[in-house]
Amino acid sequence: MRSSTETYKEVAERCSAYEKKCSCKGLSNDVTGKSCLNCDHFTDTEYCELDLYDPIVKNL
Repeated sequence: MRSSTETYKEVAERCSAYEKKCSCKGLSNDVTGKSCLNCDHFTDTEYCELDLYDPIVKNL
């Protein structure tokens, strides 16, 4: 994991492009609520496909 679970939640709350991943795509059931970890734009290698993570986390 590249960041803490709390940081992923805070970033997702501030992200205008957050899109919840469909459970049919293999979403782990241990992540609930808004988080990068369950965003459709967040890859399996824990990077935002839209390059929004770094600009948002800099402003936390």
